[in-house]
Amino acid sequence: MRDLTCRFPGCDQPAEFCDVDHTIPYPVGPTHSSNLKCLCRKHHLLKTFWTGTGGWADQQLPDGTVIWTAPTGRTCKTLPGSRLFFPGWNTTTGEVPKAGTPAAQTPSRGLMMPKRRHTRAADRARRVSDERALNAAQIAQSAANNSVERNKPPPPPDDPCDIWDVEPGADIDEDPPPF
Repeated sequence: MRDLTCRFPGCDQPAEFCDVDHTIPYPVGPTHSSNLKCLCRKHHLLKTFWTGTGGWADQQLPDGTVIWTAPTGRTCKTLPGSRLFFPGWNTTTGEVPKAGTPAAQTPSRGLMMPKRRHTRAADRARRVSDERALNAAQIAQSAANNSVERNKPPPPPDDPCDIWDVEPGADIDEDPPPF
């Protein structure tokens, strides 16, 4: 609610589609509102696996402001999106509780970045195939229901003679009633 979007500079991915990231990595960093922010999956992976010397760094202030440091050394400050819509809302949450010592940064941390099991094209082809199979099953079910309906005998036609109690073949006066 505080962030509204991904907190990486220039990203506008809505917070509902973002991951909740610990500024000070878990388990050393506590799960506390002053240590949490929303990052889209791409920027979460970037921040998690490209940190340390020559990587990205971030610092979060108690009011929700995040100060990013790029690998080039340039810094950028991002403010919570809620400040735009609720300027009087105080988002200050307090200092982050201290909990342990930070883990040592390893120079090859980027090598631990997760790898895809299948290519994006293969994932898309599987989804398309699954959707087509579902559509084919629905069409087959609909065709089966329609064939049952076609095999039913048609209902008898309404006989106008039954309505008026007139003998079949009798001459019916076409003039309207006199009222």
